[in-house]
Amino acid sequence: MKKIHYAWVICLACFWLFLCNMGLCSSMLTVYLPFIEAQGISDSLGSAVLSVRSLASFLITFALGAYYKKLSLRRGILLASVVGVVAAIVLSVGGHILVYYFGAALAGLAYGAGCIYPVSLLVANWFRTHKGMAVGISSAGSGVTTMVFAPVLTDIMLRHSVRAAFLFQAAFLALSAAVVYVLVRDTPAEMGLEAFGQSEDAGGRSEKTGVDPIPRYMMGLLALMMLLDGGAGLAFFGHLSVLTITSGYSVETAAGVVSLFGLVLTCSKLATGVISDRIGPRNCSALLISMFVLGCFCVLGMNGTDMIWCFALPVMLGFGAAVYNVGPPLWAGDLASKEAYAGTLRWLQIFYNLGGIIFTMIPGMIADRTGEYKSSYMLFAGMMIVSLSILLWAYRRAPARTHV
Repeated sequence: MKKIHYAWVICLACFWLFLCNMGLCSSMLTVYLPFIEAQGISDSLGSAVLSVRSLASFLITFALGAYYKKLSLRRGILLASVVGVVAAIVLSVGGHILVYYFGAALAGLAYGAGCIYPVSLLVANWFRTHKGMAVGISSAGSGVTTMVFAPVLTDIMLRHSVRAAFLFQAAFLALSAAVVYVLVRDTPAEMGLEAFGQSEDAGGRSEKTGVDPIPRYMMGLLALMMLLDGGAGLAFFGHLSVLTITSGYSVETAAGVVSLFGLVLTCSKLATGVISDRIGPRNCSALLISMFVLGCFCVLGMNGTDMIWCFALPVMLGFGAAVYNVGPPLWAGDLASKEAYAGTLRWLQIFYNLGGIIFTMIPGMIADRTGEYKSSYMLFAGMMIVSLSILLWAYRRAPARTHV
């Protein structure tokens, strides 16, 4: 029986980082929010909890290069994960909005420092082939969080308290941090191994490590692309439920839409990695963004009675939204040289998070004037069409890279 390469153990650890540091630390704050606001905190102050989280994730991105250079991937991931544990403990104290803001900031730091950036570097270090599959499997962790932990945490809050749910989360995160630290190694060389696929990859193509930098004008356009991606990607999910309700459907239907979205997103991330390995990141990204745009247009049919749109919307959006997690690491690998990979990825992540900060409040502002959220999804569709145009142009202009 052929022995499983340790790279797939690294992939499992990356999956767990997405589940914990992105899913539990960041995404699940949306699940907690109604219960937090029920403690006498206003809607505007409660919504600011999510803004504080996004701001912290954005700010830490600037320090990631020096942070991981100083600590190494393994120790840096551990520290970020511990911050996530502390965030849950602080949030369990609750009682005052400033406590929630502090806890949300810590959660944002754990997500910003302990998920996408280190996972992408681990995959780059450990895989020479099947990188798309590895990224897809890793990023599926956040979708699993939505499916599994959203109902679990809600049940704990209903049966016990918000404090009990946060303490449960803290215990789970602490155990997970210890397990991931035991499993992770920065490079295959630390274990006397080669990267997965290195033998067959070496025979088929040479690794290009040229020093050709990405031109500044292209970096500027990539920044605009990620600004649009972050704006759409971080805003659309948080408004799925309220979109469904304001379109005339019941609260139960809205919950079903969110659950179906989480299921499809998880399956899409797993499938997207394989598809990307087969047809390339550029073509795969075009397919995903096209599906996302079609999903945005599904909102036009939502009228409170036709249930087909409550199925089509989360299916199309769930399939297309995989591009937000799977895309950036692969784009950085295709567009930048090996030496510039980490810096390019960090650049993309900075503007993705900035886009979330800028655009997260836009749907609410539009709804205040129009009374509906459909217009926001038309805006998201337009943003993603522009983003896809920039991405395709960048692929045409960039020299071919062969290190990925």
